[in-house]
Amino acid sequence: MRFIPLERSIDEITEYLKRRENFVPGELYIAVSPYRICPLGAHIDHQGGPVLGMTINAATVIAFVPNLEKRVRLYSANYPGVAEFSIENIKAPGRDDWARYAMGAAKVLGESGNIKHGFIGAVSGSLPESGLSSSASVGLAYLTALAHVNGIGLHKEDYVELDRRIENEYLRLENGILDQSSIVYGRKDCIIRIDTRTGKSEAHGRPEQSDAYKLLIVDSGRKRELTTSGFNTRVLECGKAAGILGIMGGVRSAKTFSDVPDDIFWKNFKRLPEDLRLRAAHYYGEVQRVKIGLEAWDKGDMMKFGRLMNESCQSSFSNYECGNQEMKTLQEIVNKTRGVYGSRMNGGGYGGSATAFVTNSFSEDDAQAILEQYKTRHPEAGESAAVYFAESDDGLRLL
Repeated sequence: MRFIPLERSIDEITEYLKRRENFVPGELYIAVSPYRICPLGAHIDHQGGPVLGMTINAATVIAFVPNLEKRVRLYSANYPGVAEFSIENIKAPGRDDWARYAMGAAKVLGESGNIKHGFIGAVSGSLPESGLSSSASVGLAYLTALAHVNGIGLHKEDYVELDRRIENEYLRLENGILDQSSIVYGRKDCIIRIDTRTGKSEAHGRPEQSDAYKLLIVDSGRKRELTTSGFNTRVLECGKAAGILGIMGGVRSAKTFSDVPDDIFWKNFKRLPEDLRLRAAHYYGEVQRVKIGLEAWDKGDMMKFGRLMNESCQSSFSNYECGNQEMKTLQEIVNKTRGVYGSRMNGGGYGGSATAFVTNSFSEDDAQAILEQYKTRHPEAGESAAVYFAESDDGLRLL
């Protein structure tokens, strides 16, 4: 019920690579790219809204050695086979190709600067496809490796922008910068407020008077692939709603909700088609929840913070209209469990996991009871379901 300690993950992926490749130990490097949770700010980063992120002690870990050839050769502890490609000839991404994020990293970094060297590496992830931003995590890990072996110095904002390009331009996923910003700017025991319109971030540490809490992650066992879900459709609906609201309020160039002041929404929302009205209601409501939630966090009021997480998740279900039955069941079970401050789903709502803030006295038996109830109601998905206690951790780093 705990994630594998980082030191063990590093040892295991290093040995994994040693069994497959010969290299000088002194040439080996390790990049750690953690996963993130988003307690508040669901589905609004692609609209330029403010979000809250926190990095946790589950991560993508890559062990790599420089390759003087212009090729990358990769092994994965999570997926079978070996992937190899030329950094000078990046093919279009295949949906089932686990190396597509590595190819995307080589493509966008190559377009931004002259990369001459590849690498040989092995990669592992704590919970791939769990909704904890494993895609952004692995993309940033590959960017770190490629930048290092080519002697390219990247600033934090560069990593955010390059990973955005991997997802938006190479993989055609219309998401915002929540995931990569949370991972790049993550700091242990901090929530990171990210203005996804400007890219600016600020860390809010855990206040001394904060109610004691633990982090609980419940993996539903339903994996998700955002590029083939309804994710991009929701983004298009939000853009359409923003455009209509902008015309109603005299902001004719509006492309996202962040272009439209909230008073225009409240004045005109009844005139929107129902589906677009719901998308707008989620955005403007979530912006307020982020604002109030951050105030609650700074005061150490976890009860209020948790209630806002519950409201956020319910709005994702009813207004943003995402979520499958497994996720709704899981959310219901978690929130009925004693000792839970609040919870919300991860993974765009099309599979993934739930994150909960729970009291310090919340036990492993309590966590296991959640899992058993879920497995009873969804036996097929429950076969792969799991529960973990997580901890806050630092962000992207090269060891």
